[in-house]
Amino acid sequence: MSLFVFSINSWLLLDIMRRSGIFAAMLLAIVFLCFPASDRSRRDRPTVLDWGLAVTGVACGLYIYVVYHDFISGTMRMSRTDMAFALAAVVVTLEAGRRVLGIWMPALAVIFLLYAIYGQSMPGPLAHFGIRPERLLLRIYMVDEGLFGSVFQIAQTYIALFVLFGAFLTAVGASGALTDIGLAISGRATGGPAKVAVASSALTGMISGTASANVATTGTITIPLMKRAGFPAHVAGAVEAIASTGGLIMPPVMGAAAFLLADFVGMPYYLVVLSGIVPALLYFGGLILVVHVSALRNNIGGVDESEMVSLKSVLLSRGYLLLPVLVLLYMLLDGKTPIWSAMTGIVAIIAVSFLRRATWLSPARFLEALVAGAIATVPVAVACLVAGLIVVVVTITGAAQVFTSYIDLFSGGYLVVALLLTALAAILLSCALPATAIYIVVAVTVAPALVALGAQPLAAHFFVFWFGVMSNITPPVAIACFTAAGIAGAKPTAIALAALRMGMPALVIPFALVMHPELLLIDWTSLGLAESVLLTGFGIAAWVFGSEGWFCGRLGWPERAGMLLVSGFCLFIPEITTGYIGAAIGAALMVFLYLRSRRASAATSES
Repeated sequence: MSLFVFSINSWLLLDIMRRSGIFAAMLLAIVFLCFPASDRSRRDRPTVLDWGLAVTGVACGLYIYVVYHDFISGTMRMSRTDMAFALAAVVVTLEAGRRVLGIWMPALAVIFLLYAIYGQSMPGPLAHFGIRPERLLLRIYMVDEGLFGSVFQIAQTYIALFVLFGAFLTAVGASGALTDIGLAISGRATGGPAKVAVASSALTGMISGTASANVATTGTITIPLMKRAGFPAHVAGAVEAIASTGGLIMPPVMGAAAFLLADFVGMPYYLVVLSGIVPALLYFGGLILVVHVSALRNNIGGVDESEMVSLKSVLLSRGYLLLPVLVLLYMLLDGKTPIWSAMTGIVAIIAVSFLRRATWLSPARFLEALVAGAIATVPVAVACLVAGLIVVVVTITGAAQVFTSYIDLFSGGYLVVALLLTALAAILLSCALPATAIYIVVAVTVAPALVALGAQPLAAHFFVFWFGVMSNITPPVAIACFTAAGIAGAKPTAIALAALRMGMPALVIPFALVMHPELLLIDWTSLGLAESVLLTGFGIAAWVFGSEGWFCGRLGWPERAGMLLVSGFCLFIPEITTGYIGAAIGAALMVFLYLRSRRASAATSES
């Protein structure tokens, strides 16, 4: 499958539907042969049922390859055979989604399909004119709208290539180099081990785009470091989970949903990368402040000197492994397509690996990278395949307009209320769906309502994208927390709750992105951007102090409430003037708390 991805994105010219059929055939075969039907199923070899489903999936994919040209050049009426294969494709897609993603994503797709068929019987504005099953199957399977629509096309191009880029970087050892760079930069600071986790996860997130893989890569080093320094096991796991989740908003890869965001908004991917720079810095800056405050409160210092590494030695010995990341960034910023940039980056990885014997990309390592890339692509590609069922229903029934009208009704026309409702919907969906699926569902149903209420399209989609990403730390799914639990030796629930508390600053940033779109470099001036960054940064700091209950000492509930109120002025109100009023109040409160702390320290020393 990985070799096919290289081929269709370079020299092998196939039309969209035929290449989608082949990719779907290989994807479904991998799912049914590598992902068991249930936890009780045998994992050492596929069952007869698995083989039967795999063959059916391959047949459904290859059937499109065989008949597509004749179909579009003829009457475009489905035969009974066409309908049989279309129905089989829907069934195997839903089963593939259940095995890889869990029951809720396929269940949601089934609800949408039932709505398409029986929606004419729904009351009020939910009703539509009705969709005949034959027409629905045609739009799902025989044309590039449903299963093989734009969402799935992105999975087999941009997403698959960038996942392979990360797999090849990992194969040559770049992840270890990034972790050591993070250790060298922040290891000696207060709460150094936690800051190492933040720095190394931010750097690794630039290439991985997957929260759980980020935790598995960097967490094996950072979580034991944090525990030895004095952080409780569940806090150590939470810090790593939050930091690794931030990798999905860290340019240039930014996770799979960012490619979908570029397609939905209709803008080049490199502009999405540029727009993500300031939000990513705010995310990791807020997290650094959280762990700093936590370390001060618990009197935790830096990494033991015996475990430190020299930044100079890391850069001299393995710094060359980061050159492909710079090549990728240069290509994107130079205006090259993401496909060209990713392919060039992979070629650069292969080239630099031969600079030293220890990092040679031998045939065995090359094969491992291909396999790892294909397996890592499966969850995202399956989510995109299942999401195609939802997208086509929304398109042909006009359901997006219904959602828009209800959001407008319940919000009373107020954008902030609509944002809160959207965030609530995304968080509820995070109880059952992975990040990419959440983004697709909310982007096609709710995001248009935010735009209708005055939000910039890019800001509205960034808002939805952000809350989809946060599903990695919001219970009960919290896949990053489950991965961290195995390393930290703590309960996943305890890690998820700690991550939710410590990650609260990350949950308020998307509101600031909508209220201050200059942060996304939309219609910005240097002064406007500076003001927005200043006010948002101050608001995040106030939120951290209020939520953590610490600023120059422990805070009581009145002081904490004051800090959170100041944060609200800076983050949730679009007017710059109001933000400055809030910042002035917050600054006065901080000065008061600082002077009170100094007086208390002086009184203690005198006594």
